[in-house]
Amino acid sequence: MKKITLAATATCALVLVPAAAQAKVVDCSSYSDYPNTQISSARGMTCAAATKVMKSYRGNISKSFKVQAFRCTQVSGSQFGGQWRCAAGAKAFRFEFKD
Repeated sequence: MKKITLAATATCALVLVPAAAQAKVVDCSSYSDYPNTQISSARGMTCAAATKVMKSYRGNISKSFKVQAFRCTQVSGSQFGGQWRCAAGAKAFRFEFKD
């Protein structure tokens, strides 16, 4: 009886892991600071939630920074603008910044 329960538990775990690892990405077009900072996509969260996270940030946009639980890193562009990716566990979002 224990072997069946263990096998069933292992099978359920294998089915759930890929689904959790592939959270849906949604396109966004919301500004946290118009016209400089625009949320372009979000994964595992809503566009509104990503916008709220960025609205809470009070520092300078540098190549790498942290806002709430999210670590943000510039993925393209220059010192005057580009795209950043912010991630915290399974949640992530991208934003475009221009100065």
